[in-house]
Amino acid sequence: MTRRRFIHELATLAGAAATIPGARALAQDAWPAKSIRLIHGFTAGGAVDIQARLLAQQLTERLGQTAYVEGKPGAGGTLGANFVAKAPPDGYTLFFMASGHSAAPGLYKSLPFDPAGDFTLVSMVTRSPFVILAGPAAKSATVRDLVADARARPGGIDFGTGGIGTGMHLAAVLFQSRLGVQMTHVPYKGGNAPTMALMGGEVPYIFTSLAGNAMNLIQAGSVRPLAVTSIDRYPGLPDVPTVAETVLPGFDVSAWYALAGPRGLPAAVVRRLNETVAQALSDAEMMAALKKQAASPWHTTAAQAQSFVAEDIQRWTQVIRSENIAPET
Repeated sequence: MTRRRFIHELATLAGAAATIPGARALAQDAWPAKSIRLIHGFTAGGAVDIQARLLAQQLTERLGQTAYVEGKPGAGGTLGANFVAKAPPDGYTLFFMASGHSAAPGLYKSLPFDPAGDFTLVSMVTRSPFVILAGPAAKSATVRDLVADARARPGGIDFGTGGIGTGMHLAAVLFQSRLGVQMTHVPYKGGNAPTMALMGGEVPYIFTSLAGNAMNLIQAGSVRPLAVTSIDRYPGLPDVPTVAETVLPGFDVSAWYALAGPRGLPAAVVRRLNETVAQALSDAEMMAALKKQAASPWHTTAAQAQSFVAEDIQRWTQVIRSENIAPET
């Protein structure tokens, strides 16, 4: 057999093998062969961006290809979500999903994507409580004082969040609804904007995540934490009470973050990413970094993450509709 004929027959066999399902699976096992974009829907410097960068660093080290973070802020995180939903499901465009994602169907009259059906969940990543912070302009020293003041002056107290539809906004909505009080929402554009507004006296209170720069400001004594929104006290702030133990028994709302891709992400890629997230969340340096962000590691199976997000969307859609929150256009 001549060399040319041998090469021709070898190429023919390789082409035929590529049509076999097992061979396609082997080709997927070669993923990743280039850099990975990790998209989120918020500005730089906030809790979402910080945790996305921590995860991207781990993906880079463990997958052998650069993973880089790209924020696409706007419309409560839905611009970033839509970008990922429309991306090819090849594993090279991933989504760092934040808990505010669950509010999108209730808060917007129409969306160009299905918040549950257009995404393949890989794993939950972390969760952390929200906190009610009082700044220099605040009059209330405790959450009980805040509630009493809000009842005495309906609509007379301003509070800030990282934007309409964010998890911190939803926590504030539920807080007011169950207490029967009304405060005035001042939305900011995520990142460090709410805490900067609090420090500058633009708003007396904010609902925010303990992730990001909130813990640094609390530890420095620059702001005063009134209560956390998780059912249990946060171990990093053992003297700060919960909303549940002070004014609303059973109240339990936390921020969460998850890793996802577009619908149709190959099963082999999902498995590889899920294993990588598990390794990342057990890494000592990663765990120490997350602790500084007041975030607890939360690895799940892909199926568990898919179910959780779908159920959370239903939960918050019901809350938004029952509270008659006007949808955004």
